[in-house]
Amino acid sequence: MEKNPTLTFKAALLTALLALFSLVAFAAPQGDCTDVTITGYMMADGMDLRDAVLVVELENNECLESSLQANGKFQFTIPANVKARLMFLKPGFLPKEVYLDTRNAMNNDRACQQNKKLEFDVKLEEALQHLNEKHAGPVGYITFVNGTGVMRIRHDQRMIEVISEEEALKNQDL
Repeated sequence: MEKNPTLTFKAALLTALLALFSLVAFAAPQGDCTDVTITGYMMADGMDLRDAVLVVELENNECLESSLQANGKFQFTIPANVKARLMFLKPGFLPKEVYLDTRNAMNNDRACQQNKKLEFDVKLEEALQHLNEKHAGPVGYITFVNGTGVMRIRHDQRMIEVISEEEALKNQDL
């Protein structure tokens, strides 16, 4: 009985293609890992937040749409692998900024499943309680560890003194 060399070659090629496909499917993150959905609450001493604003700005100066309800609940989606600046604003309250860097959020399947939805809250402080002060910079930094995709959060509540132009001119004259 004679073997057909063409059939053997086709079988070997099909086996190799199936093995390659299974390796690619196993190595690639499963599910939709192209976006990160951010949800949470903006709080301001139990006040109505209809006049509050949430600005989501991507590193390329593109602003994204975000929803902010009267109770402070917010939700928006940003692409994975970007840096974003989130600004939380309400008249009579100190503005707060949070930096979010999703560049390593989707490194592997586990990270993708854990990081495609993030939730955090932001509490605004009355400006009257911090006369002549402002936050030294962003109050929060959310990043992800390269390789593992583990989320890292850093808080910075430092305040700096702010002087008006009028006071600055007075100080120059002294």
